[in-house]
Amino acid sequence: MNFFEAQHQARKRTRWLVLWFALGVLGTVATLYGAAIGITYYVGHVDQSFGFSVAAIGLVVILLGSFFKLVQLGQGGAVVARDMGARPVDPATRDVAERRLLNVVEEMSIASGIPAPQVWVMDDEQSINAFAAGTEPGNAVVAVSRGCLEELNRAELQGVVAHEFSHILNGDMRLNLRLIGWLFGLMMIAMLGRGILSILRHVRVRSSGDNKNNAGLLLVILLSGAAVWLIGSVGVFFGRLIQAAVSRQREYLADASAVQFTRDPQGIAGALKKILIQQGGSLHAPRAAEAAHMFFSSPGSLLSGWLATHPPLTERIRLLDPSVIVSMAEAQRERHASQSQEVSAKREWQSSALSGLGAASSINADYGTKMRNSLGQALAFYNLAQAKGAVLGMLVAQDEQLREEEIRWLLPVLSAEEMEAVALWQAQSLSMASVQKIAVMDLAIPLLRRMDIQEYDRFREHARHLISCDGEVTLFELMMVRAMERHLAGTFERRDLSPIRYHRMEQLENELARLLSCFACFSQSSETWQTGAVAYRQLTGRELPQVENDLTHLDGVLTTMDQASPPLKKQILQWCGESISQDGIIDDREIELLRAAADAIGTLLPPLQALR
Repeated sequence: MNFFEAQHQARKRTRWLVLWFALGVLGTVATLYGAAIGITYYVGHVDQSFGFSVAAIGLVVILLGSFFKLVQLGQGGAVVARDMGARPVDPATRDVAERRLLNVVEEMSIASGIPAPQVWVMDDEQSINAFAAGTEPGNAVVAVSRGCLEELNRAELQGVVAHEFSHILNGDMRLNLRLIGWLFGLMMIAMLGRGILSILRHVRVRSSGDNKNNAGLLLVILLSGAAVWLIGSVGVFFGRLIQAAVSRQREYLADASAVQFTRDPQGIAGALKKILIQQGGSLHAPRAAEAAHMFFSSPGSLLSGWLATHPPLTERIRLLDPSVIVSMAEAQRERHASQSQEVSAKREWQSSALSGLGAASSINADYGTKMRNSLGQALAFYNLAQAKGAVLGMLVAQDEQLREEEIRWLLPVLSAEEMEAVALWQAQSLSMASVQKIAVMDLAIPLLRRMDIQEYDRFREHARHLISCDGEVTLFELMMVRAMERHLAGTFERRDLSPIRYHRMEQLENELARLLSCFACFSQSSETWQTGAVAYRQLTGRELPQVENDLTHLDGVLTTMDQASPPLKKQILQWCGESISQDGIIDDREIELLRAAADAIGTLLPPLQALR
């Protein structure tokens, strides 16, 4: 399995999640109806209309609770991070542990080819734990506990971060947020009952005769609150069941992917071992339970066994590195795994040789480290002005006369610090390869997400002006625009998944022909077209139509390709890669076009140099 297949499976799991949620709602509403009928029977008159009314009210409460929670979560991963008591890490922090965390996240971002997520820290949590949250990579966050920073060495921290990046790349985040929203609705009835009981704890009733009626009323309210809480527990049970069904196998897959990313099983295994020694990764955040399925390890002493949200720690460690767990297994026998089906799934991942675009093995964290070090301190963005200046600076024209015109236009609309960064990055970009520019863009995005909507509109206007100033759009400019639309727009406006309309390559025949013609033009080799056409014929049995090379149509081509199914997206990118690599040389323009294609269809493209 690779990331394309994982994302395809994530869509399928969403459909199952809808079914499980419906069953949970049905069970809770049926219990409410039965309880209401029982009350009418107790008072001597069975009234079905009362039962239906109570059930309808319960249904409305559940659905409205889920709806409003999902709307809130649609704003991105920062909402979850704040709910967990986390704070964003300042890019200019001087804290050594936080600086190390930022470096690890940036290196993993470069290696995986996706924008760096915002980094948050849960300062009040001394245990070792972490999570990734967001609706898409463009608004993702990675949050770690204070215990992660203080207890883990660099290799172990890298393993934990790689695990969370796997959830980003596999499409797990959107599923996890939907699960939080739907579970919130299922648990609303129990929360209502708990709220009633909580209020009554602060009520004092005197024993005088005048207060007997009040005491009787309070007793009725107390019993009603307890009954509502008990009935709501049905929803809680279904919620925990859904969490367990969705989460456990994904943790095995994320562990395996982390090993592929880092090439070091000892790192993530060491982190899990320290969690085991601590007796778990329990968290104190009041809302940690509703997001239990998102964490690196179980955040509390929730239900175990078949309702556990995470596999046993000993089993996860043993599958990653059997030598680590030998002595510990003797002292922790009660933690042996009971899920043979999940074990076999994990072994399949361990033994499979993942290869090609979209595969976990195509990501190498060491490459991210080397790339970041090669760029030096210039890559260190400490504030929003520097990040904006970096992106705009790389868009400034290289032609001297046009560059002067663009600088004059920018002077009155940018601050002095922003203009200083523009000048620095315009000069530096002249000697930078495309993969370096892409890395800079990816690492600037977390800071750019801190803009407010007015700043974002102005920034987008400035970028568009620089792009259109010379009357034509270069491939690099197109790539930058696509990246910003994909990874920034999701922060400032609600984005839904593109509908899947295409499942076979022949359905995108004209789009693929235009894309291949662009590759052939940039490579200045007829062999690129011939290689792609032959591969297309072998895949579909059809001839690829001849089209004119026209970059103006490319934006529409990429938008259409975003509506392909994940397996087809994988096939298209592999087809593109084979076409441009036939001559053994992949130049900057081909890299830019391939990255634009990958961004447009919402998938990762590790730096091609990392694959060589």
